[in-house]
Amino acid sequence: MKLKEIGEFGFIDRIAPLGRIRAEGVVKGIGDDCAVVSIDGPDYLLVTTDLLVERVHFLMDWAPAEVIGRKALAVNLSDIAACGGFPLDAFISLAIPEGLDVEWLDALYQGMHRLADSFQVNLLGGDTTGSKSDLVINVAVTGRVSRNEVLFRHTAREGDVIAVTGLLGESAAGLDILLRKLQLPADVAEPLLTAHLEPRPHLPEGRFLASSGACTAAIDVSDGLSSDLGHVCQDSGLAAVVYEDRIPVSPALAGFADLTGKDPIEVTLSGGEDYVLLVALKRDMAEDLQRRAVDQGMQLQLIGEFIAGRGMELVRRNGTRKPFGPRGWDHFRA
Repeated sequence: MKLKEIGEFGFIDRIAPLGRIRAEGVVKGIGDDCAVVSIDGPDYLLVTTDLLVERVHFLMDWAPAEVIGRKALAVNLSDIAACGGFPLDAFISLAIPEGLDVEWLDALYQGMHRLADSFQVNLLGGDTTGSKSDLVINVAVTGRVSRNEVLFRHTAREGDVIAVTGLLGESAAGLDILLRKLQLPADVAEPLLTAHLEPRPHLPEGRFLASSGACTAAIDVSDGLSSDLGHVCQDSGLAAVVYEDRIPVSPALAGFADLTGKDPIEVTLSGGEDYVLLVALKRDMAEDLQRRAVDQGMQLQLIGEFIAGRGMELVRRNGTRKPFGPRGWDHFRA
């Protein structure tokens, strides 16, 4: 059997039963945005890690080293946000190809440092080794969250409202511009490139939701709306209905779609690396929470609902219903 036959998440499912040797203190292991560990005191410990590989996640000529470093840390902070936590400390490991300038590596760390400083995250160490070909960046981050506020993927409930904390599809469009070297107007291209290269971890939104008492489940949108909503549905044992006219589409994404002939809704469903939060909200609190979010300068778009059953369905603007499955990013099937 080859990895492409089962995909990234099939592989994760195969190894998950082998992970827990000692159950004591483990609240959540493989299968969520962070591992959640019980420690002394009122908080849980959060631990997450992400790997960025040259020619898989980025090309060196796409962006300055500072931008690549910032993103390497940002994607980990996004996992902490999805659990409603506060980030604490980061550990960076690099596999460095021969010939890479020290000054480039200095700038990589400067990018991580600037983002870390904005969220009071320490960069405490890691490991370095040589690489025969490509640069590999691995970041691990710890965090903390109140035991009463931690957010998981498996705790959505029938009747909960589906919401997102920002725009979808822009990062996928930015990646398409980079890969195909598209020449598009600046007002279209620049927001999309920024969305892909410089994602903002939604830590304030995560804390707002976790402390609201209205949020029952959360995940960050790293693999695409369809895939990440599919994770919540599978883990919570529910189905989902999403309304096309409620999915946020930015002017830049709409312009990109017009110029390239793509369907912007399909881009939002199948794209990845948005790093906004997708959450389940108690129905009787959702609209009030949305108003409070707007008052605090945050986005909270209500796009659908969780229902009993299995599968996901898109209600088009004309009222027709279209089933859809997970079709976002999968490393081994891509």
